[in-house]
Amino acid sequence: MFSDVSARDVHDCHQLVGECRELGADVDAWRLHLLNALRKVVGAQVVITSEIENFGADTDEPPRSLGLHRAGWISDEAEQRWREYAQSIPYERTPEYPYLSRFSGSTLMLSRNEIWGRGTWYKSKTFNDVHRACGIDDYVISVCRTPIAGRCTTLWLHKGVGEHDFTPREQAIISIIHSTICGEIGGFLSASDEPRISSLTKRKIEVLDRLLHGDSEKQIAYAFDVSRATVHEHVLGLYRHFGVSSRGELLSRFIGRARPITDN
Repeated sequence: MFSDVSARDVHDCHQLVGECRELGADVDAWRLHLLNALRKVVGAQVVITSEIENFGADTDEPPRSLGLHRAGWISDEAEQRWREYAQSIPYERTPEYPYLSRFSGSTLMLSRNEIWGRGTWYKSKTFNDVHRACGIDDYVISVCRTPIAGRCTTLWLHKGVGEHDFTPREQAIISIIHSTICGEIGGFLSASDEPRISSLTKRKIEVLDRLLHGDSEKQIAYAFDVSRATVHEHVLGLYRHFGVSSRGELLSRFIGRARPITDN
């Protein structure tokens, strides 16, 4: 499969990973950037990613999703219909289950045709009653283990109805990007169960940015033209949010990570 990619493809894959690193402190930002970039790179309509504990054949515990991100639906109605469908089917009854439940390696790539067979797929109620209505057709599933013990991430990529199937080159690109990204979760890239930057107020993000620059509370108060007491309250709020008790502990969470992006 990897013989289908060029040196330029590999370069572009690593450039995309670098762009995610620049957003790495914010799990929502870097994941959504990844999904939307993948849509362009491999011509996918919809991309879904999830970070999952207890996934595969090496545990008796049920899988547990820690975070889910989706991008590319043709409408809110299509996304809602897909969610209702996905929630109505027990995991053990999905056609992917026999493959995913046996997963015990480091990576796995499955195509729709491997799971269904092309002819069976186009005759199925799953395609004709659900996928077609949601605007999606051919799909691939990529699974990759992260450095965090017992945890994987999955990527589900769907072509739009009427689009060509995923090519070997496109599947190889997905595999390169996914495996590289997965190797950095918990390091350069924040994991799904870490405190979210996106849930902070704009002012707290600005204060965090200043702290990461090395500014004192007095300097921050001067820059924002507010009292030191106000800044201190923001700092204490950041401590609570990230579950730390000191500035040193807070800053240690961002070692090796790009600072959160502000509007400044």
